[in-house]
Amino acid sequence: MAEAAMQAAPKIAFSASLSNGGEVYKGPCTDKILVFKRVFSNTGCCYNEDTGIFTAPVNGLYYFSSKTYGYNTHNTGAILMKNGVLQVSTFDFCGADTSDTTSNNVVLQLVAGDKVHLELWENGRVFDNHNAHTTFSGFLLFTV
Repeated sequence: MAEAAMQAAPKIAFSASLSNGGEVYKGPCTDKILVFKRVFSNTGCCYNEDTGIFTAPVNGLYYFSSKTYGYNTHNTGAILMKNGVLQVSTFDFCGADTSDTTSNNVVLQLVAGDKVHLELWENGRVFDNHNAHTTFSGFLLFTV
């Protein structure tokens, strides 16, 4: 019986980068949601490449990771939001070096319908191109 329940668990995973072609600079801007357009995988179709929002289809524990890349002209990093509330973040001040990367990972307990996305910091900026420097990924670990 336990084996049948495991096989029935939904398969949910996505991975995307900011740019689906050419160079993309995002920020500073008023619409701070990062929309990742180059989708590598979207099993379960829970990541929306038009809005940048992942919507949990089932109650469970989910793993998310993010990475940003930016040049020294602006602060860089991102805020991982769950239903509009900051969960974890990355941040790097603009400085003397030429570029910066940030990354973070988190496991969140979500209920069906919860929404997760990444946002820029105020006056922040990130960069991406065909090398996929700025990414957002997530997957369901198990249902609860």
